[in-house]
Amino acid sequence: MTGATVTRTGDGGQRPAHSGTVCLTFDFDAVSAWIGAFGVRTPGVLSRGEYGARVGVPRVIEVLGQHDIRATFFVPGHTLDTFPDAARLIADHGHEIAHHGYVHESPTKYLGDPQAERAMYERGIDAIERLTGRRPRGYRSPGWDLTEESIGLLEDLGFEYDSSLAADDYHLYFARRGDSVQPDGSLRFGPPSSVVEVPVSWSWDDFPQFEFVSHPGFTTSSLAAPSKVLEIWTQDVDYMVERIPNGVFDLTCHPQVIGRGHRIMLLEKFIAHCRQYPSLTFSTVEEAARNFRKGAEASAARPA
Repeated sequence: MTGATVTRTGDGGQRPAHSGTVCLTFDFDAVSAWIGAFGVRTPGVLSRGEYGARVGVPRVIEVLGQHDIRATFFVPGHTLDTFPDAARLIADHGHEIAHHGYVHESPTKYLGDPQAERAMYERGIDAIERLTGRRPRGYRSPGWDLTEESIGLLEDLGFEYDSSLAADDYHLYFARRGDSVQPDGSLRFGPPSSVVEVPVSWSWDDFPQFEFVSHPGFTTSSLAAPSKVLEIWTQDVDYMVERIPNGVFDLTCHPQVIGRGHRIMLLEKFIAHCRQYPSLTFSTVEEAARNFRKGAEASAARPA
C-alpha cells in the first residue's frame, strides 16, 4: 500500500491507494474471428478483420509507444500467417504475443476429442514460434470457453497462464484441471493445476460494447458511446485502487474495434486515468502471472 490517497466520489472521503496492475490486452483476431467463430467467407465481413491489421494495429502500437507500455497481444496462428507484417510490428515493439487458437476456434469445437484439441494448440504454437522464435507462455480461448481437458492440455504443453475464465475479477488464481458436470447435474471440481488463471470479463471487453454482430451463436448491437464504456472501465479501476490490494485489471480490446478514431481516444483517456494513480503499474499478462506465482510460492514456503 502506498501513501497516496484517492477521493471517493460522493462522500468526499479519502482512502489509501492500493498497489495494483493494469494489463492491456489485444485480441488480434483479424479475419480469423469471422472465419473461425462465425463461419463467414464473404469479402464485406472479412474486410472488418482486415481493418484490424491495416489500421488498428498501427494505431494501437503508436498509443502504447507514446505511453511506454508493454502489452499482450493474443493472436491466432491464422492471423500470424495471413498478416505477418502487422504481427512483426507487434513483436518488434517488444509486446508479448500469446496463443489465441489457430483460426479463432473455441476448444469446445473439440469437445470429447482431446487429441484434436491438443493438435489445435500445437498448430498455434508452431505459428508463434515461426514468427517470434519463442514458445507462447499464455493462452486465451476465443469466446472464453474451455473443455474439461483444456487446462490439463495447456499444463502439459508448458503454458504458464490462461486468460479465459471468470471466477474472479481482480484476483489471479490457479486454474483447476478436469472440472466437469456429472450426469445428475452436480459439479465436480478437479485439482488445482500449475496454470495461473488471469480472469476476464465481458464488461472489460470492447467487442460487445462496440461491435454489430447478428449470428446464432453470438449477438451484439450496442455500438455504445465511448463515454459510457470509459465510465465502466475507469470506475472498476477506481474500485480496485480503493479496495483491492495488489489487484489486476485485465482489459481486453481488439484492434479492429478499438482502432476506430473515437475509440483510440477512449484508450488514451483510459490510460491517462490509470496514470493518475502512482500506485498502479502496467504490465504484460506474462509478467502479472509470474508475479502471482512468485507470491504464491513465497507464501507456501513460509512456516505455518
